[in-house]
Amino acid sequence: MVFLFLLSISLLCPTKAFADAQKKVLVIPVNGTIDNGVSFFLQRQLRRAEREEMSAVILEVNSNGGLVTASQEMKDALLKSKVKTIAFVNGRALSAAALVSIACQNIYMAPGSEMGAATPIMLVGDAVKAAEPKFVSAFEAEFGATAEARNREPALAKAMVNANHDSIEGLCPKGSILTLTAETAFKHGYCDQITATLTAVLRASSLEYANVESVTPTSSEIIARYLTNPTVSTLLFAIAFWCLVIECSIPGFGVFGTISIICFALFFGGHLFAYLAGFEVMIIFVIGLILLLLEIFVIPGFGITGISGIICLCFSIIQLYGGFEKAIFAMGYLMLYSSIAMYIIYKFAPKLGLFDRFILKKEMTTEDGYVAIAHDTYADLLGLQGVTLSICRPSGKAKIGTERYDVVSEGDFLEKGEQVIVKKVEGNKIVVKRLEV
Repeated sequence: MVFLFLLSISLLCPTKAFADAQKKVLVIPVNGTIDNGVSFFLQRQLRRAEREEMSAVILEVNSNGGLVTASQEMKDALLKSKVKTIAFVNGRALSAAALVSIACQNIYMAPGSEMGAATPIMLVGDAVKAAEPKFVSAFEAEFGATAEARNREPALAKAMVNANHDSIEGLCPKGSILTLTAETAFKHGYCDQITATLTAVLRASSLEYANVESVTPTSSEIIARYLTNPTVSTLLFAIAFWCLVIECSIPGFGVFGTISIICFALFFGGHLFAYLAGFEVMIIFVIGLILLLLEIFVIPGFGITGISGIICLCFSIIQLYGGFEKAIFAMGYLMLYSSIAMYIIYKFAPKLGLFDRFILKKEMTTEDGYVAIAHDTYADLLGLQGVTLSICRPSGKAKIGTERYDVVSEGDFLEKGEQVIVKKVEGNKIVVKRLEV
């Protein structure tokens, strides 16, 4: 009987090892600042793990935190995932990283690691200030709900966010933010086991024989993460916008138009690739830009076209930056960059000759065959009546007598076919005014 028992054990063990070897485990690094690029990367890998029916996904966490919105997206994806999720805190899981770790089914921590300190803050320019109480309250509730979803004590999670909590005996007095060490986290159910290495995590999870694959962001994801950085994206938008303005102010299509197209492509391309915006946002932006250009260069006055263009532009920018407040800060940076650019152009462009090809510097003398128009060339038109042949906004064309002339309206824009009278003549400049009946 003993022999048969030992024989059965010897046969079963290789079979179990072979079965475990068929399992797949995906290891995803969550390092540095948690931003939209990290969120996109994690969500893509979770979808892949579900598609390939992997046994587990391990997040190797070492982060001081990052964007609240990015951590919320990651938390939602982890809670909804059909694959087993494991957080291995190998260093720090602070602020936004703490929420991501708590959202996992199991948490393992390396000796000396810590988790917590998740009070939200706001960046105002280069300064840091405390978030509004309503925002702190919402983030506190999110930590508590996430802990409850994973059967962990919600009071501890809430204490990581808001200092205004009841004293937690032997752990965190009232008025202080909770940060758990590996030992205290293990003692209070926020760490399943203290393990020094990833191999130990696999062993503790009964996945020591599994096929382990470690993934890193692709070059495209790294570029998209860089392009969607708030500072970089705002700078790209500023360059694209002002290059477009300059291109529309000079004849033809040249270097400024090319730079504008490239910067807009990088700006929208990064957001589209990182799933921060859809094609509909880009379409709305283009429509708004077209409406605004039509208002400036085609349609006289300022009306529904211009207002609609501004609304479309504002809506698309708010969607791209993920909220009204972030869009306001982005526009603040846009104005700052624009002011710096205008100062640099004003200060150095004349010295460097950057715009020499747009400025006529050649002196036109009579010796070279140039003839100035006599001051009284059109003096005989003064007081005559005519009709506009085109829209005057304010310049246009009009028929006075039997001839066509380039004219400038005095005051209001003039529609085509309006009766006008010549009010002033200055050299070759003919100023007309609407004929009052």
